[in-house]
Amino acid sequence: MFSNSTVLWNILGISESDCMFSNSAVSSEMALVPPSRPTAMALSLSPAAVCQCFTLVSLCTSVADPNWIQISNSSDPNSRQLIYGVAFTLHAAQNLTDTAPLGGVNGWGMSLLYALAGVCYSGILLSSSSFLFDFLGGSRTHPRLVAALHVSAAVLCLGAIGVCAACFCVIVHNLRKGLIGRFWDGGVSGPGGAGLQPYPGESFYIAVLALLFSGVAAGLSLSGTSQPTPGGDYVPIGSGDSDSEPPPAREPGEELGEVFPE
Repeated sequence: MFSNSTVLWNILGISESDCMFSNSAVSSEMALVPPSRPTAMALSLSPAAVCQCFTLVSLCTSVADPNWIQISNSSDPNSRQLIYGVAFTLHAAQNLTDTAPLGGVNGWGMSLLYALAGVCYSGILLSSSSFLFDFLGGSRTHPRLVAALHVSAAVLCLGAIGVCAACFCVIVHNLRKGLIGRFWDGGVSGPGGAGLQPYPGESFYIAVLALLFSGVAAGLSLSGTSQPTPGGDYVPIGSGDSDSEPPPAREPGEELGEVFPE
């Protein structure tokens, strides 16, 4: 009894040895082809992304710390202090801190504190977005967009420092006018509260540190956009640039998998 494959080979005039050789040649060709691998997203931590990460940490710390501006009594070092910042603004309606140095609840100082909170939270959102987009490889695909995000984060950090400085000037002006409130209970030396002195708090200096990191990140991203991206330009290779010799040309009967009967 002959199998169906043997009868088919006899009808076609192909010997069993030739067919086995062809199958082995095809299998060897298939073995030479490397298996396809799934394409993975290229994650890279560029220097600009590292600096932006420190910017994000500094901004979050400055917002969590309540002391942006503090007012102390220079005549009594052991007296209590007034502290103003973003945390004070978020709970201004329930806060018992005196708002007289700010010009009252509806004064310029209170409006500037609201603006400070808005700028800080916008800076945190933009800083985190620029860091994530840069970390996910956006600096390679969209370098100008990443640079714009880094620059915008630096501008918001500068705006936070500027708003805090403006609020500091308003407090100094109100203290000179004698708007000291009832917090000190008359324990202030000098007319018009001359013994009260405002000072920048630790949150202000942390925000300055955030501005420094964001400025470095913006500079690095802008310098990266001016450099050509690798793989975008192709350089022609001359005959003398290659170290290896070209492979010799094959004869018409030497192709892999092709068998010619004698």
